[in-house]
Amino acid sequence: MSIKPSLNELKERFGIEPSKSKEIRTPYQRDRGRIIHSASFRRLQTKTQVLGVGEGDFHRTRLTHSLECAQTGYGLLHQLEHYADSQSPKLRGLKKCWLPERDLIEACCLAHDIGHPPFGHGGEKLLFDRMRNCGGFEGNAQTLRILCKLEKYTDGNGINPTRRLILGVLKYPVSYAKFSIEDSPVKGVPDKPPKCFYAEEQSIVNWALEPFSTVERENFQTLYHGKAKYKTLDCSIMDLADDIAYGVHDIEDILARKMLPERKCRALLEDAMRSANPKFSDATLQGTIDHLLSEDSFRRKQIISRLVGYLIKSVEIKKIDKFKHPLLKYNVFLPEKARIFLDKLKSITLEHVAMEPHVQQLERRGQYLVGKVFDALSNDPHHLIPKWETLNAHGNIQRNLCDYVAGMTDDYLEKVYSRLFVPGYGASTDEL
Repeated sequence: MSIKPSLNELKERFGIEPSKSKEIRTPYQRDRGRIIHSASFRRLQTKTQVLGVGEGDFHRTRLTHSLECAQTGYGLLHQLEHYADSQSPKLRGLKKCWLPERDLIEACCLAHDIGHPPFGHGGEKLLFDRMRNCGGFEGNAQTLRILCKLEKYTDGNGINPTRRLILGVLKYPVSYAKFSIEDSPVKGVPDKPPKCFYAEEQSIVNWALEPFSTVERENFQTLYHGKAKYKTLDCSIMDLADDIAYGVHDIEDILARKMLPERKCRALLEDAMRSANPKFSDATLQGTIDHLLSEDSFRRKQIISRLVGYLIKSVEIKKIDKFKHPLLKYNVFLPEKARIFLDKLKSITLEHVAMEPHVQQLERRGQYLVGKVFDALSNDPHHLIPKWETLNAHGNIQRNLCDYVAGMTDDYLEKVYSRLFVPGYGASTDEL
């Protein structure tokens, strides 16, 4: 009895496109190529990751983060392939044929952030506030919309992704329509976007899940304690790669730029590393931290590489008994010590840097700029937005306006703000 969807069905594309008789690339190689050549991917080079893009030229942006995420995703896949070749019980029965191809997992990782708006999570919160009663806004939901509708590779079908790519980036397979003010996770936190996809993209999600059984489709879209409960195997690899890239690579920027007092940074790093290996000798631990805090970038980079390697080599597979199809039945995860270690590294950025007043001031500034531009353009989008007619293909005016603002880079949004509000700035011949 064949498994539905089959490997070939997962390669099918959302929309019809002309066949290429001499095409030698696989469908996932084409997915990856279309993402790399997309305007949305290029725009990530001037979108905030942790630090603003105007704060220097060394630290990571959304683009470099996405590249590191793709490399880490491949590292995780390579480790899983090693388990398969060595017949390791860590795969828990997953057959190697169901592991994603390298091009597919890289495509998922490269695409995972293309829906994030200017000025990071501050911009995301602001757009959600403006779109709360008009279908919502959330970065991952916008990624799906860009891939399947907005990107200009096709006329109306985005990059026309394969079914498996859609499932690989569908991090939260729950529609915004399932959330309400009363029972959603945003109750009491009015500026936090619920994790979801937009109701406007329900037909895309339906198509992606169509070959699965009715029971598996319904179970997969379960909402549990206000959050999507499940994701596909590919999406779990991408999500873990994202976590590792954020938790380890992004902390390099913080260490290199000395954004925390050394004593505090040393204590946080020691706490994280003790959780990974309580048997660390004091000499080994302090030597490792000395390297991380060193002015010598070579010594720091060596430790960063070792930390990433430790996390990749720790990856394991878990079975989800509720499902039968391998793509839904298996997810990757980190065992307890490695997960605690990674979470503590992430918390250094999330709790001890992102919450610092000087960083929060910049986030509030970004929110202010996004809000002012959005509100000004909403007064007369037909005349204030260049080539408005090309935007007005999917959804209502408010959604089209949101697509336009969300697609801006940090620099471009500041330019639009200045043209609208700064006397003497701009000219009628400026390129827009």
